[in-house]
Amino acid sequence: MNPRTFTVATTTTDPLTAERLVAVLTDAGLDAFARAGGAASANSFGPAEAGFFDVLVASEGVEQAAPLIAAELEAIERDATANAQAAEEEALSSENPTG
Repeated sequence: MNPRTFTVATTTTDPLTAERLVAVLTDAGLDAFARAGGAASANSFGPAEAGFFDVLVASEGVEQAAPLIAAELEAIERDATANAQAAEEEALSSENPTG
């Protein structure tokens, strides 16, 4: 059995985004997984580094993964913008008029 090599295709700070990217890649037939890292301090007085999540893909699929990741990240950004706008509209509609 030959060992497989994996390459970091992208890194994100959100575990749900990492899971969503892995799902897109595996749905496309690529071997992929997410790995957590970060969230540690170099010394006891320094700030903790932000946590991050690497999305790894089988090395032979890196070129195929890149456009899938870019498209999904764009979709995530569009969803976030639309959700923020909807939340703002909902907050405005539930305000009680004073008078």
